[in-house]
Amino acid sequence: MTMDIKRLQNESLTDFKIRICSNKAILNLTWKDVADVINKETGQTFGESAYRKWFNSFNDGLEYANENNVTDSEAIQELKEKTKDFEIAKIQYQDQTREYRALLRHEARLDNLLKKMLDSIKDEINTNKPLEWVKPIYHKGSKGALTLLLSDLHRGMKTDNHWNKYDEDIFYERLNQVTQEVLEYKKLTNADEIHVFELGDAISGSIHRMTKIKETENAVESTQKVAEALSELLSVLSNSFSQVHYYNVKGNHDRVAARKEEEVRTESFHSFIVWYMKARLENHKNIVFHDNELDSEIIVAEIKGNYYFGVHGHLDSLGKVVQDLTMMTRKFAKAIFMGHYHRNYENEIHGVDLIMNGSFGGTDDYAKDVRLTSKAHQKLLWLDENGRKATFYLTFNK
Repeated sequence: MTMDIKRLQNESLTDFKIRICSNKAILNLTWKDVADVINKETGQTFGESAYRKWFNSFNDGLEYANENNVTDSEAIQELKEKTKDFEIAKIQYQDQTREYRALLRHEARLDNLLKKMLDSIKDEINTNKPLEWVKPIYHKGSKGALTLLLSDLHRGMKTDNHWNKYDEDIFYERLNQVTQEVLEYKKLTNADEIHVFELGDAISGSIHRMTKIKETENAVESTQKVAEALSELLSVLSNSFSQVHYYNVKGNHDRVAARKEEEVRTESFHSFIVWYMKARLENHKNIVFHDNELDSEIIVAEIKGNYYFGVHGHLDSLGKVVQDLTMMTRKFAKAIFMGHYHRNYENEIHGVDLIMNGSFGGTDDYAKDVRLTSKAHQKLLWLDENGRKATFYLTFNK
């Protein structure tokens, strides 16, 4: 048991540490005991190696001074340098401890969110009917492929202004409208396969303020609801199209961390959505989920022999996105799809189409207040071996 050794009156901290370390053998102390004694007196939490290294450095300096007849002032300066090194090490240790505790808080939050998600999924699967799948009949002479762009669903957002009204009921109304119009355009184009690009921000950005348990629960519930809605959409499509391909990237509104500077790039509520959908649709044999092999925030898809890229848009500049993605992937795309900007925009750069999708959720109060209103819409593209044949605008009433 470590003896209770106190710091003497008027004894400096440095003198106290030197006395304990110098008399370690006399006091019958191990280096762990030394650390316990000094930490108890100073309130620090250093391990034995910190004090052992410090004292060894002190002894080296003392031995050098004796061998070279160093003056008192020089010895004091040497001691100050060693003390400075120790203080630097102490600060570095404190910083590392603080970062580690932040990481533990982050992991605890993730564990809590995942547990709530799993509980919600169990309830959903137990109360919902299984999603039925009947193998569709392949139609000879099918032409091209349809590509549905879904972006900025913002499930959980509520707004009611002159330009837009959006809430939970309207979310489902719009998604049902998208489903029905896609099936109508399937008949018109005679396309037998469909590629669904989910381009991020599936849930509302209000989850950024997850400082209360209620806000965390709302974010988890919203994530689970949108995952179920997208699963039902793909289920319906898989009963009409011979092949359904699903791609996704996360946006900037669905991160786990409450603060942007705490964000871990690969951790997002969006990841939970995809995980849920794969489990929910595992019996639908004609649905293919495509993982992003190059980067979690860049889709690289091959459709009818051509490459197409997909990004959310928050990391990209409109004037550089075509050049950047071409150089990063070393591939030449027919088109690049993106969301984020909540408006219709298209451009062509060196033969590559830049196609911006609209906002599913539409104009919210923030956009209204900064005078950035826009029409709520999504896009459905008809593609073949030569590229884009047509664009169908799926426009919603406000």
